[in-house]
Amino acid sequence: MAASISQADLRPLVLGLLARREMYGYEIATTLAVQLRASADGAAGGIELAEGSVYPALRRLERHGLAAAHWVEIGEGVPRRRYYVLTPAGARVATRAASGASRPASVVAHFRAAQP
Repeated sequence: MAASISQADLRPLVLGLLARREMYGYEIATTLAVQLRASADGAAGGIELAEGSVYPALRRLERHGLAAAHWVEIGEGVPRRRYYVLTPAGARVATRAASGASRPASVVAHFRAAQP
């Protein structure tokens, strides 16, 4: 049975992804879902990311001044995408989270080090 991730644990994970590069919401959600399932440390099923939990987390990061967002037009017939980038304050928080001793911080460090 897969464990689920809390909103408190989700914040540093999203910050860790955004510390690598700007990303759009769906890209963040799918990257997290894949990485969390794979990070189970051998446990069956990995860690479950609740559907729809990433977007509220992104809005909270914006509200707290840790991330900024902008819309990008992709092309005709393709929906535009909302890209997120860390603010200077968000970069500081991501750095602190990645240097901490918690399990989510180690996943943050993994995301920052992973190749796109």
